[in-house]
Formats: sequence, structure tokens, C-alpha cells
Amino acid sequence: MQKEKIVPAQKLVKTNNVEQSIDPLRDGISSLELVRVSGSDVDVVNAARVSYGKRIDKVDERDEKLIGFLMKHKHTSPFEHNQFSFRIKAPLFVARQWMRHRMNSYNEISYRYVKAPLEFYVPPKWRNQDVKNKQASVGSFDNDKFKQQYQQAIDNAVKTYEALLDQGLCRELARGLLPMCTYTQFIFTCNLHSLMNFLRLRLHAGAQYEIRMFAQALFVLAKPHFPISLGQWQKVFGDNLELDQDLFTEGFNKTAQ
Repeated sequence: MQKEKIVPAQKLVKTNNVEQSIDPLRDGISSLELVRVSGSDVDVVNAARVSYGKRIDKVDERDEKLIGFLMKHKHTSPFEHNQFSFRIKAPLFVARQWMRHRMNSYNEISYRYVKAPLEFYVPPKWRNQDVKNKQASVGSFDNDKFKQQYQQAIDNAVKTYEALLDQGLCRELARGLLPMCTYTQFIFTCNLHSLMNFLRLRLHAGAQYEIRMFAQALFVLAKPHFPISLGQWQKVFGDNLELDQDLFTEGFNKTAQ
């Protein structure tokens, strides 16, 4: 039996739709909001079939197989004729890792122009340094002393930041005191090919936990708009992915700020 055909979608995602926003770190502060989508699986197929002068307006079973073939054999250019824009609120250390992915567009809030909102990420659990992997962590544990020291360092930075601003110091210098756990906001725009590359790297078990949570949120929000392409991508790369199933049931619980 032939599968149900999928009609192409060109959508402007409403920013006040709670189902288009996720709190990846589940602290009531972080957010990832899908603000715009252009394109669909139909555009992937048309980009591939233009080589033969062909065009479709609905995806059928044969086209699904084509997308699977493209994914399996890493024919990536057909996945580039589309666009996502996300608005993200994340700790600075997550944003700096994120912006290492350079084949995208970014615009970020500037604490030269505005006073920092003074919102900070405090880990709900602590992790040990991995002795075998210099860039990784292991374990998950509670430690009240760590939390107290961590919070005290934040409080000291905030106190000094506020005091210097009150004395007339410019924001662009005072911001140097803000810790890397300070929240920032930015717009991230990419195509599907670039997004899948980001997901392949940042959903890997070796990626830092915090950015992995954001990668999961990206996947959750993007997949309904490219269900075939991202479904095939998951089949090809899924064995190496770290997907937290709780995110699928609890993630859609926060309106983006």
C-alpha cells in the first residue's frame, strides 16, 4: 500500500506558540524557540531531481527512498535549500561552543549596549573530570559545598559588576567580570545540512551535557518540519546519538522569553 503523501510546508512559526519552545536545561531560564522555517522535504527532493529537470509538489514513497539514498551516501547539497531560525537563551559557555559551528548566521545580545540581566546557570548536578578524556566529564552527584562555592563566586561577581556600574564604569568593561555561566541570547540561522552536522556532533555521547540538551531541543523542534529527512538522518547516525526521552514528553513546557 502506498504511504500517505506529504504536502510541502512553508511556515512562519508563531513565537507565542508554547509547542515551539523548549527549556533545554529545565531551570526555568534557558530556552530554545523556533521562530521561522522555510522549506520542507519537498524542497530536498526537488533540489535533487533538478539534475534531471524534474519537479514534484508532494513526496511519495519513491521520493522517500531518494532522500534515504542521499543521506546514506552523503549527497548533502539537496539539504541546503531551506532555512531555520532559532532564538536561543543559553549560558555563555554553551554559546561559545555553539558558535564554533561557523557555517551559520548569528546575532547576539551585547552587554556593551545593555546591562546584563544577571541570570546564571547553576548545575543541578555535579560531574567529575574524566581522567582519560581531558575535555570530558563523568558521573553525576550532589554536593552542597560545591553549590555554595559556585553561588558565592557568582554573587561576588554580581556585587562588583553592579558596584562598578554605579560608579560610572562603562558596561563594555564591567561585563568582563561576568562568569561564563551568565545567560546570553542569540539568533541562530542555518540550513538543514548544517543543522544535521551540528546534531551529529552535539548529540554524541562525548559532547558536553549542557549543549547536548540544546541539540536535543533543536532536533525535537526541527523534525516535524522535515520528518523524512531527519528520520533518515536518525537511521544513519542514530547509533551514536544521545537522546533523552524525557525531553519529548516534558520539553514543551515553557514559552520563550
